[in-house]
This record gives sequence, structure tokens and C-alpha cells, in this order.
Amino acid sequence: MSIFSDSLKHYIEKNNIRVLPLARYCDIERSTVYKFITGKRLPHSLELVEKMAQFMRLSPLETEKLKNAWKIVSIGPDIYYSRKSVEDFICHFPCKPFSPLPVPSISVSDNVRQDCTVLSSQQYIDNYVHQIILAEANKKHGKIGLFLQPDYPFLFRLLSSLNPSGALIIDHIICLQPKPFFNEQHQAYNIQYLTELFPVYINGLNYNTWYYYNDIQALFHNPGTLPCMILTSDAAIMCTADYQTGFYYTNPECVTTLWTLFKNNQDKCSILFKPVSMSPENHLMLFDSIDDSTIEAEKHITGIQPEACLTPFITKDILLDRFNHDLPQSDYMITSLAAIFAKNKTRISHDNFRIYFTERGALHFAETGLIEEFPDEFYHPFTISQRIYLLKEIQMCCEKDFYRILREPLRQLPENLHLCVRENDCELTYNTNNGKTVFLIICENQLFEIFNDYLSNMDESNYYTPQEAIAILQRIIDKLI
Repeated sequence: MSIFSDSLKHYIEKNNIRVLPLARYCDIERSTVYKFITGKRLPHSLELVEKMAQFMRLSPLETEKLKNAWKIVSIGPDIYYSRKSVEDFICHFPCKPFSPLPVPSISVSDNVRQDCTVLSSQQYIDNYVHQIILAEANKKHGKIGLFLQPDYPFLFRLLSSLNPSGALIIDHIICLQPKPFFNEQHQAYNIQYLTELFPVYINGLNYNTWYYYNDIQALFHNPGTLPCMILTSDAAIMCTADYQTGFYYTNPECVTTLWTLFKNNQDKCSILFKPVSMSPENHLMLFDSIDDSTIEAEKHITGIQPEACLTPFITKDILLDRFNHDLPQSDYMITSLAAIFAKNKTRISHDNFRIYFTERGALHFAETGLIEEFPDEFYHPFTISQRIYLLKEIQMCCEKDFYRILREPLRQLPENLHLCVRENDCELTYNTNNGKTVFLIICENQLFEIFNDYLSNMDESNYYTPQEAIAILQRIIDKLI
């Protein structure tokens, strides 16, 4: 038996379905249906599952559940739930700033602070965390060290709305599973952690995440241990993994020793992300990151973002016309960008360029002439004639199935998400709360493989057919003519 056979049997019994008429309707043998029911065989296609659901008169929700059960058995639960986790991450990628946390009900008075204070509840831990983080953020040169999983909502909500007055540096060490691992809601732990981490990156802090591999359950859920550590320049908190019990330290020697332990562990870890600010003054590092010389035009690129990627069709003449020539070294930047754009054009000719985008994103470009993945300071809005030309180029790519327009559940893709998977790495481009655009490379291999698997195996029901995409773009073009 399998989850699909159990579901099929349930709906057959619930709706009093006779096997022979079902088999005839689906043009298969009655014995084959019995094999489906007992789990000895699986329908050869999703279309057959839909036909069976149609005969059984299942509701849309029941049909979706039956189809999902078929997918789980067809590709395996690990792959299925990994892809669903990526889809959830994409659909809920943060766009808006988080509001500040309310002031805690318990304050930490200086006259009651001791070298070591017992924290006997999560409320106490939350209050002490709130106090020491805000105090550190107000220092001219603050530093915070975190040795814990991204599963402490209070802390990450605080960091997501933090506005330091000085130069605050945050280093965070997390543990990742070496193999796919899922929580009770079937969410991949490693992807779920990204969901918690990215609001902090969106906040634009000097925040660096480091990782190592281990068994998360064994390491962080061992009763009687204090595996979590929060450090500032003059205070430390060590607590249990459920953030219910801990200790608060202010003794300078103790805090220094814990920082030494933290740094020793950090030296054994690898950096999880490499963020690069997309600013004119940072153009050398930016172009090196975007156009890695080891990534040839023959290597495949797959991207998903609200608007279609227009770079392959931006010619040197358009660059010269639209680029902001007031920027320092604008001639060098134009030459570099033209080379990068030409390489993407070559990828399209080699069928090595696949882009998923939204109707809303294409409409936004048509109305504004702006490309969200590039900061406005680099260029002037495209003219109406240039917008029409670029949209027609996209239209031709849709006809060849190189570009695809997303439908539900990805139709309302977050406007801040630009995800790209290349041959050996995965990149995100997003805007921070302070208006800066950041190009971020994901350095961990398992995350790359999960994102690559999702984009390489996009469910056909998630995007329009080439003919539908052409019609959608034509309606947008007609509004400009």
C-alpha cells in the first residue's frame, strides 16, 4: 500500500464507485485498477489520475490531494517535500520591513544585574535578549555572536527590525543537515531556516551566517544541555534549545572565554552567503560576481523573478542611450555589461537560458520602463519604443519555450525575489529595507541542489503554454502602441 493507493481506495469507498465502470471510463483493465488500489502499480501519468478523479466526481480539493499523493509516490517523498519547501520559500519571500517589537514587560535594571543570573522562562530570556541586543546596537562599534538555529522567532523578529546607530557586526553560526531532513509539517529544515534568515538580510544589517554539518536533533534537542549562545561585547546568554531555561553572564572573563569558544568554532565553519552590494562604487566586485569567468556561455542558467530577464536583448546601443553616464567609469561599466548581456544572448541561442516570470512583472516594466533587478541609479527608464522592442523579444522567447509566464501558485511572485541557478551556484537579488540592491550567492551545495532540482523540474501546471504566454504579452504590447 502507498499514500496514493490509500487515497484512491478512500475515495472509491466514500463515493461508492464501481471498479468496472471506472476502468472503462479510463480505458484501462479492471485488474489494473485493482493494482492501483492495492499499491502494486501506479498510474502511468497525472492525466490518468485526473481522469479517475473526474469519474469519481471529486471536488477540486480532493482532486488536488489525489494528484499530490500520486506525485509523492511517483518521485519519492523527499524530493516532493523538498520541492514544496522551495515553492513555499519563493511564495513567501520577504518584501516589506518588519515592524519593531513592543517594549518588553520586564526591564533589566543595572542594579539587579549579577555576574550570573538564572533565566527560568522564555519570557525572561526574551527580555534579556531584547535588552542586550538593543544596547549593543547603540554602540559605536558593536558586535553580536549567535550560536543557535534560526528557530527563535523573538530574536529574528528583533533583528529584522533593528536599526543600529553605529557599526554593528553580527556573526551567526548554524547547523545544517548533511542530507534532506523534514519537520513534522514536511518542511525541509534547511529551506525553512532560509525563510527565517532572510528577513534579517532584507533589513540590510552587516550580518554573516556560517554553517557546519551535524545531526540537528542530536545536537540541539538533547535534554539537560545548553547548546544555544547569544554574545555581545559585554554580556552572554546560554540557554536550552527551546529557549525556556538559561543563564545570563556579565563577568568580563566569562564573556571573553565564550567569545574565544565562538571564534574557534567559527574558524571551522564555512560561509553560507556572499552578499555583494549592487552600487556604482562597488561595480568591480559586482561584475566579477555576476560574470564569473569560469561560467561560459554554454553553461545553463535558470531564473525565476517577477519581470522577465531583459539583459540578453539590451544591445550596446540601448545601453549607451539608457545608461547613466554621470557615474564614474561609466564607459568601463557599459563595456562590461554589454559583454555580460551578449553572453546571455548566446545562452539563449544554445537553449541554455530558461526564465520564469509573471504577467504582473511584465506589465510593470511596460508601465514604468524599469528593471527591478538593477538599481535605478545605473540607468534611465527605457523609452516606449525600447519597451515594445524588448517585450517582443520576450514574446519570441516564449514561443520557443525559453521564457515561461507563471500561473498559480506562483502568479503573485514576491516583487523582491530574483532567484537564479547557474551551473554550480545559486544567486538571489533583492532590495533591502534601506533601498539598497544586493546580489547574494548561496554557497552551500545542498541548497544549490534543492533550488536547482525545483527549477529544473517545474510542474507544467505552474506556467502557461507558449501560446497563452504570447497572447498575454501581446495584450501588454497593445497597450503601449
